[in-house]
Amino acid sequence: VTDRELHKLGEVLRTAREAKGVDLARVERDTKIRARYLTALEGGDYAELPGPVYTKGFLRNYGAYLGLDSEYLVDLYRLESAQPVTEKPSMPVPPRPIATRRRRLVVTPGTVVWALLTVGVAAFVIYFVSEFMTFARVPDLRITDPASGNVAGYQQMQYRIVGITEPNSHVTVKGLRENPSTTADETGNFAIVVALVPGSNVITLTANDPLTGRNSREVSVTIVVGSGGPSASPGGGVVVTAPADRVTLRGTVAIRGTAPPAAKLTLSAKLVDAAASSIRIESLAGDQVRIPRRNPAAPEPQTITTSDSGAFSGSLALAPGTWDLQLTLAGASEPVTRRVTVQPAAGLHGILRIRGGTSYLEIDEDGAPKKDVSGQNADSGTRVELSAREALRIRVGNAGAVRLVINGIDLGPMGDSGRVVEWRITRR
Repeated sequence: VTDRELHKLGEVLRTAREAKGVDLARVERDTKIRARYLTALEGGDYAELPGPVYTKGFLRNYGAYLGLDSEYLVDLYRLESAQPVTEKPSMPVPPRPIATRRRRLVVTPGTVVWALLTVGVAAFVIYFVSEFMTFARVPDLRITDPASGNVAGYQQMQYRIVGITEPNSHVTVKGLRENPSTTADETGNFAIVVALVPGSNVITLTANDPLTGRNSREVSVTIVVGSGGPSASPGGGVVVTAPADRVTLRGTVAIRGTAPPAAKLTLSAKLVDAAASSIRIESLAGDQVRIPRRNPAAPEPQTITTSDSGAFSGSLALAPGTWDLQLTLAGASEPVTRRVTVQPAAGLHGILRIRGGTSYLEIDEDGAPKKDVSGQNADSGTRVELSAREALRIRVGNAGAVRLVINGIDLGPMGDSGRVVEWRITRR
């Protein structure tokens, strides 16, 4: 009998391992079987193995790793080690070493049921939390007309209150001699007409959400009904809600309030004190350029018509300084006045205009040349907007034709006609 025939088991193991493309060191790491035992199995050196019981355990683990029939390997081992096939293990087979191969996912009916239960429980929890939040929150109720919540000098005995709440909510009114109610539509919009009495009418509205059964917070509206035409008292029923008196702000001044419905108001502004200069100008030679102190012109008065509910709004663009805003109602003896202080905007902002001639321009904003303007000639009628954070450099070839307004300060022409002038303008 040849040695090759005696060690057929080893040949089977070695051939399968080489076909798998792994060495003994890798098998040792993956199966946790010592390399010397693996060598003994492949070489048929069974005397080096710990014993039949452990050897069979190694064969079963090694065979599973190589994808071979483990029982076939055990039978070969019994034949080659001259052990009878009917041999029974004298002691329990030790547990197989832990293999590092990934187990395939096996989908069983139990797994499917468990997954469905998990999804069902998660959906129930989400639904429960959503319903709890819906039922726990206070329903919304907002009044959109009158927008400010108050109307002064109203001259009619009925008012249509408009608002938004939860869909299909029941809206009730209290505080009047007759307290009507209404139901919001499917989008939550509602309108309700209330009967008024002369003088102050404080109307309280509440909405009940049919879905949750909860009431909204109470919202109050005050409507003051006059006894006749516009009042002869100052303001004539004009109530200014913004801006506040003696407020300091920047930019365009917005004004809002209430007055009699469909009334005409005149909005004007009167300069109280011009702002101190917020800029500094140096010539190319480093000399200070005197900044003329000119009072900014007041804007043209505006006519504002109040809405059917008496609300009004308007705005004025004012130069830096202190101004009195005046709102005058037709027929009123005196205007309503709000004093405001307008500060210059942050940085440097202004307008350059060319009048009565052509001029060469070089303009840098914070050191960057003005695109499509700098380094070119500009004709009369040209208007250039200027904006910088820190500094403006302006060089002109015909100073008499170039006029500047910076941060609301009218600087006039930059110099005499035909003269080359360069200014550096910075914030104080």
